[in-house]
Amino acid sequence: MKITALFKKDTFADVKSQSSKTPQELKRTLYRYRWVIFIILTTAYFFVYFHRISVGTVGKEIVADVGGTVGLLSTTYFWVYAAMQIPSGLLADHLGPRKAAFIFMMIATVGSFLTFLGTEFWMILLGKIMIAAGMAVIYIPLMKIISVWFGKKDFPQLAGIVVAVGNVGAIAATAPLDILADAVGWRNVFLLLGLVTLTIALLCYAFVRDHPHKMGLPAIEEIEKEEQGTHTTDATNAKISVVKGLITVFMSGRKFWTMAMAYFFVYGSIMVFQSTWATIYFNEVYDFALAASWLILALGIGKILSSAIIGILNGRGIVKSKRTAMFWGTLLFAATWGIIWGFAGEMDNYWFWMAICFVFGFSGGFMTLSYTQVREWYPTAISGTSVSALNFFLFLGAGVFTLITDPIIKASYTLGNFALVWGIMFIATVVALIMIALSVEKKDSDPLVGT
Repeated sequence: MKITALFKKDTFADVKSQSSKTPQELKRTLYRYRWVIFIILTTAYFFVYFHRISVGTVGKEIVADVGGTVGLLSTTYFWVYAAMQIPSGLLADHLGPRKAAFIFMMIATVGSFLTFLGTEFWMILLGKIMIAAGMAVIYIPLMKIISVWFGKKDFPQLAGIVVAVGNVGAIAATAPLDILADAVGWRNVFLLLGLVTLTIALLCYAFVRDHPHKMGLPAIEEIEKEEQGTHTTDATNAKISVVKGLITVFMSGRKFWTMAMAYFFVYGSIMVFQSTWATIYFNEVYDFALAASWLILALGIGKILSSAIIGILNGRGIVKSKRTAMFWGTLLFAATWGIIWGFAGEMDNYWFWMAICFVFGFSGGFMTLSYTQVREWYPTAISGTSVSALNFFLFLGAGVFTLITDPIIKASYTLGNFALVWGIMFIATVVALIMIALSVEKKDSDPLVGT
């Protein structure tokens, strides 16, 4: 039986069950059910970050057992994840979030089980490739769901919450994962991850729907038109061809490219520190009595707070300019990198570095507004394509920067090598700051790109 036939079967039952409801009941059903979909996919996104950061926590144990290098494991994840971003957007826009997320979570499940069973480095690497490919097709379908099931004013708030939840996953992959791995071993960690991923994939299959119309419910723009008298030509069920969507995004100049390059540099530097080298750096250079993983936990907490807070403040109109908020946040982020570089090997004080890690994460979280700034320029029909195009450059940055830093640091872990990397990251964030200053924020009177 074809996959498309499997997915169509229960859609008819959904529509039939709504046929006897009044318009008010249909709206209440939509308002309730969209949270079911949001929670399932956001839970999946928790594990996207968990997998992403886990290499920095258990990577040394893995390579001690099967060989290889931590840097190769880390950069492989980022390169595969980056390569999947454009396909992820196209899948979300044309195959639909439900099918895309289910199929690729099943791929991640197989990758987790392969990592659990792997006895040689190539098996672990193949498992990591499958995990990265599977986890790469979660965020964009989730952004597509938010674009279709929720109003435009909800997008920055929900996008911020999603990133915050992802960073909770990043936190869980630091000290808590360290404790779990000590208790059950790194192999059993991936066995548990495989079982959890399989469960979420099945929940996605059972409950996620691409559009309210699939359940016989009104579209969000139809409700807004009835309640507020507003009319929009940006229909949530509209379709735009793959080629036209890609051309629209990539030919939109400063509306897209400045944000793409800014986040390329910011996210690349975050992943170099948070997911690859920070734990090793603090352990090797400072050898604090308290675990270095708690410093990375503080970083994650800072990013959670800023991602959620700035999204909510922007969605409610308290922070009006996304561009201005990102500029000041990234200025603080660049200053923090300057401190990390300038004080490398100095300030042998655990609590000083705890504060620096918190500010690092908090200031880095402001760039989550870039998703909203980019998304607002394009029709909902290519919301997946536009966000995935931006996301591609995030993980391209992570892949490029971890690839560059691996041969610099190698296995010697000297202070001089780390300081050189921190200096490169500081320069990168200054370039990001310039890109943000050159970016263009959409005004209400501006037309959508491509319309």
